[in-house]
Amino acid sequence: MTPRFTNRQKMQCVQRELGYRRFVYAKRVADGKMKQAKADEEIALMEEISAEYGAAAEQDDKAKRLL
Repeated sequence: MTPRFTNRQKMQCVQRELGYRRFVYAKRVADGKMKQAKADEEIALMEEISAEYGAAAEQDDKAKRLL
């Protein structure tokens, strides 16, 4: 199966989502609807996903330069 989106596009999407989560989770924590530890964990998970897609995008770029 050929992926529909590139690793760079996926990374950018995750980075946008991180921005949304940081904004929304801060409000949820302030409102007592979410524990800070859970917000931190969810954000850290998305940061790790972003880093993985970023590394994959760099590898894609290097492979393209070799062609």
